[in-house]
Amino acid sequence: MLGVLISSLPMIVCGILSVLIALSLYDHRNMAKLKLLIFMATATMLYLAHYFYFNRLMAVIPLTDTLYCFCNPAVFPLYYLYIEELTDYRHNRWRQALYLLPSLLCCLAVGLLYTLMNPQETATFVQHYLYDDEFASLSGLAYWQAIIHVVVRIMFALQVPLVLFFGFRRITAYNAVVETNYSNIEGKRIVRVKTLLVLFAVTSLVAFVFNLIGRQRFIDGAEPLVIPAVLFSILLLLIGHVGLNQQFSVQDIEAEVFMGAEPMTEECVYSELLEKIRKLMSEEKLYLYPNLKVSDLAMRLNSNRNYVYNAINVEMGISFSDYINGQRIDYASKLLEAHPELSINDVMFKSGFTSSSAFYRNFKKFKGITPTAKRTK
Repeated sequence: MLGVLISSLPMIVCGILSVLIALSLYDHRNMAKLKLLIFMATATMLYLAHYFYFNRLMAVIPLTDTLYCFCNPAVFPLYYLYIEELTDYRHNRWRQALYLLPSLLCCLAVGLLYTLMNPQETATFVQHYLYDDEFASLSGLAYWQAIIHVVVRIMFALQVPLVLFFGFRRITAYNAVVETNYSNIEGKRIVRVKTLLVLFAVTSLVAFVFNLIGRQRFIDGAEPLVIPAVLFSILLLLIGHVGLNQQFSVQDIEAEVFMGAEPMTEECVYSELLEKIRKLMSEEKLYLYPNLKVSDLAMRLNSNRNYVYNAINVEMGISFSDYINGQRIDYASKLLEAHPELSINDVMFKSGFTSSSAFYRNFKKFKGITPTAKRTK
């Protein structure tokens, strides 16, 4: 009974998360969450195949093993597609389909060989390779079936570092776009980006080790299986939680940000533009608008968004969010000194912040102390 529960735990977790993600899509269609749903549903099928395998339900092994040979090398590309949907403005659907082509080909090859193998060959392959990890005693179609299974394992191992590397690059580039175009970046960046990447790295590492060792090593009793089953369940639960709470994506960012910067010309005098920006900030205190964007500033200056972007990010050498938040913190610091009757929250809102975590984090970043410490100093 304990073995059945442990072997089904990751499948149950993924199944519940799939339902929750599907429910979150009911009122609001979100392509990123749809990709997350596909990833989680595929993970559910993968762990369903594991469940049948670890409980030795031999009658359905050919079917579930075929399913496994698609899902195992497909889950990480699907997770990368989810990251790509969050962070990439332009999508090449044909290129994305190619990510899953190797998995599909492996699945078709495994299914075809199971169809061509006679019952004796199937029984020999299942017992000698899938459960005993014996390769030398196989022959004929069973031998080639084992070869394809080895290819599946190698393919999975190669995907892990690639997906981790390119996923990290995409998330980093996306967050840089957010920081250079929005003053209020709360809820716009990938939620807890470091946590997400760490979770992904740990999941990748555990999956790689589990794949390298072979699931045959976990077949004897519930004890060997409990560690990977619980660990996978926790990691998938956390990834699902992060995904469910990620509301903002690249599709919510203004299209003009990704349409390519107009080439800068010699006539564009940055010093004059910077002077106008500083004057506008000083006289009208635009930084007090919580949701100020680069495009808003460009509109007030009757200038091009890309010129304003380059004036701040290139000439000043600072991101737009840091430029605006730095001025907000200077304003907040003066309020704390001049108006001791105002609460910290009042100062926060009056300075253009809508989140206490962002206020405290930026105050510490620019002033080296917290707002509370500043007041009592």
